[in-house]
Amino acid sequence: MNDRTIGVADSGSFHASTVPHDMVADITSVSQKSHMAKLAVGDVFLVPLDGERYGIGQLAGDWKGELYVVIYDKVVSHDASPADIDGAELTFAALTLDAKLHHGDWLVVGNRRDNLPDIPQPWFAVGVGGETHIEARDRSVTRRATSAEAAGLRNRTVVAPVRIERATKAFHGLGEWDARFDDLRADYALQSAKLAGG
Repeated sequence: MNDRTIGVADSGSFHASTVPHDMVADITSVSQKSHMAKLAVGDVFLVPLDGERYGIGQLAGDWKGELYVVIYDKVVSHDASPADIDGAELTFAALTLDAKLHHGDWLVVGNRRDNLPDIPQPWFAVGVGGETHIEARDRSVTRRATSAEAAGLRNRTVVAPVRIERATKAFHGLGEWDARFDDLRADYALQSAKLAGG
């Protein structure tokens, strides 16, 4: 039997190892599936804090690849499941892209949708024909803003997932707090949804 040196996945990195040739296809297949699985609204994922602890978050919306993720205030282990978000409070809520999820840095541990109606969906201010309008997170509704809405709503901003990860670490005492992290707090989703009547 011929042996071949390949990369064996271990926490997102690869290490050289010699394995029997007939196992190469199986290992490659498993590795590709773990990183290429299609994301779904409701997916619960882990955000690494250190070698043993993780923050826990959920994919709460997806508009053509613009992801809406929420991060809970809980610290969990690598063995966490979607049930671990029960009783947790929202810390952050932000629009982002899929890099950390697609590459497996944020490990998806399961999916649940029963709690999604309870997650606030943010609204944003947009300019339309020289006037301020408000727009739902999923762009399903756009209408002229009242003066109160125009004053209280932010423009739509998509942030890099690494900023969300750094904010999560800082929230749990690992790293410096950056003033930009304040814009990620879930308060805005709650307040804008209330302001827009959503």
